[in-house]
Amino acid sequence: MFIKNWVFLFALAIAASVGTQNLAQETEPLRTIVVIGEAQISATPDKAVITLGARHVAKSAADALGETSKTVAAILSRMEKMGVERANMQTSSLTLNPVWRQGKRYDDDGSVLNPIGFEASNSVTVTLLDLATLGEALDQVARDGANSFSSFRFGLIDPEPIRDRARAAAVADARRKAELYALAAGLKLGEVLLITEEMGGSGGGFPPPVMEMAARSSSVPIARGEITRRSSVKVVFSIAP
Repeated sequence: MFIKNWVFLFALAIAASVGTQNLAQETEPLRTIVVIGEAQISATPDKAVITLGARHVAKSAADALGETSKTVAAILSRMEKMGVERANMQTSSLTLNPVWRQGKRYDDDGSVLNPIGFEASNSVTVTLLDLATLGEALDQVARDGANSFSSFRFGLIDPEPIRDRARAAAVADARRKAELYALAAGLKLGEVLLITEEMGGSGGGFPPPVMEMAARSSSVPIARGEITRRSSVKVVFSIAP
């Protein structure tokens, strides 16, 4: 009986020892290298999104609204004649506000003053896919009566290819950095354990200018420049044994 108990206790001790070793191996911290890869790719824009329209002041609300409506109808007609599809034209804002003399809505005694007129504004957002006609289009709509130009930006019809190129370049940049760190530390780089795309890393382009349209005699000169897309990724590499 004593021998059996001794054998049982010895086997239990061995099992406990092996279990402790396995637990130590499982809890041993994983050796990694964590880097941020960044890249930016530029391309020539192939579309423009412009918001333009008309603003008029008249004594009556109906006259002010009628004038802006007439001008915007001319703008839409002009864009159609230049090949812009209806799906690429959309009303973006329509406002009608009273106008008071010297900006005073109330008299000195607190009574409400009658407005001296009304100001109407009507804007449309147009996506132009033929940039060769952009300057001429801006000039022509100004001749048609457009007198407000609230935003303008270049873009890409299909932005995904340039975004994917930026993402691939960012991952390559992360590997380059990780290999450099591993070499400097006398280590061997292992496999990729995790890739995370950093938020806000795919922006770029040009801020939209805000201006009043004043073109009257010739096509508006347009400089396209380039659209830039950026990508940033966090990559975790293991350190090889």
